[in-house]
Amino acid sequence: MGNPTCWLSCVLLGPLCMVGGADAAVAILDRYAGTFTASGTILEGPDAASHWVRCRFTSSRQGATGLSLRGTCWAYLILSRSVSVDLDLDPQSGRVTGTYTGSRVGKAQLTGKQRGADLDLTIQWPKPLYGDTTAHLRVASVDAERFRIVVIDHIGVNGPVRATTNLTLLRR
Repeated sequence: MGNPTCWLSCVLLGPLCMVGGADAAVAILDRYAGTFTASGTILEGPDAASHWVRCRFTSSRQGATGLSLRGTCWAYLILSRSVSVDLDLDPQSGRVTGTYTGSRVGKAQLTGKQRGADLDLTIQWPKPLYGDTTAHLRVASVDAERFRIVVIDHIGVNGPVRATTNLTLLRR
């Protein structure tokens, strides 16, 4: 199931991060907590074939600055993959770090920044995926009940840049 990293994904950022500094930045993590359904597309395999997926996630706060996401995604109603994401936000700098588990190449490291209502993260894969070991993850708040997770990567060493994961998550 390709780069379900994005099923973070599972991160909802809101306009709160722009008002009130560090406290507001941490408060937006509350928007991430809850139960979500997701649907969208992922690319899978060496040929980067597109597949429609559906997912269910539960996320919860971990301490003052952390977020933990656990879930499962399905393709073709029979293939499933467990996904987990653990994030930590530094409220002073807006820096986000964490891990993603669920890719066929192993546990990935996540680093990046909170930017307004969005997260811009770099994924560092433990082994090459689609010819390299990095990808870009964007988590964008649509509204209080929805957000999008998009992973962008090169397909092949000198190949085209494509969305390898494109999911919309909806609060249940």
